[in-house]
Amino acid sequence: MEQMLIEEGTRFLELKDKRDAQWARIAESAEWFKYTLGGDYDRRFYAIYLIETYHYVKHNPKHQALVATRMDEMPVHYMKFCYEHAEEETGHELMAFHDLLNLGVSIEAKDLPAPLASTQILISYLYNISETGNPLRRLGYSFWAEDSYQYIQSVLGMLTKTLSLTNKHTSFLVSHSTIDQKHSQEIEEMLNKFCQTDEDWESIGEVLEITLRLQSDMMNQVVDEYDKLINGAPSRYSFLNTYLA
Repeated sequence: MEQMLIEEGTRFLELKDKRDAQWARIAESAEWFKYTLGGDYDRRFYAIYLIETYHYVKHNPKHQALVATRMDEMPVHYMKFCYEHAEEETGHELMAFHDLLNLGVSIEAKDLPAPLASTQILISYLYNISETGNPLRRLGYSFWAEDSYQYIQSVLGMLTKTLSLTNKHTSFLVSHSTIDQKHSQEIEEMLNKFCQTDEDWESIGEVLEITLRLQSDMMNQVVDEYDKLINGAPSRYSFLNTYLA
């Protein structure tokens, strides 16, 4: 039993190292990370980010609940966690939407432009891993998503400074992080309690890396879309010029 606990602890630390390494690669080479730290943008850049965030976050409780429907393939307590976590995630996208409204953008959620291609890819992938394969592997997404605040503090600080943002503009990024602290602890418990095989840990690590990369791809496309706006090119986000240019 003691040896088993040691092995589980080691695998969890390896997962943390994998997450840290992926974030380090993003900080070193991702266009969006460097761009945000550069501070050469206006509130339209942040508005595009909020809209894309609204799009993918509103699906989180849906594909989390899908995992729980696979009852023959999972422990009861993990199924219960999935349902409870889905309920707690419901409506979190509204934080991003309210931040957008507080920037001065007057729009109804139903009138937001469709998500960018990279955002749709992230959403589709999360549905796929929730419905197929190892049901534990969705924890790889939650593992980094619920504990990302520590990795983005530098870019959040630059955003806040450059765009003169206050708490009413950053409820998703700041207030949401307080909620995520509890979720992060729960996810750690699920990992250590239910991951028993090498395949469990490897599939979770794979999803961690893929979803974090896909989210980074989304952010890179946010940069591209903002560049279209400032250069006068056609963009689904041209309506933001009315409010924020």
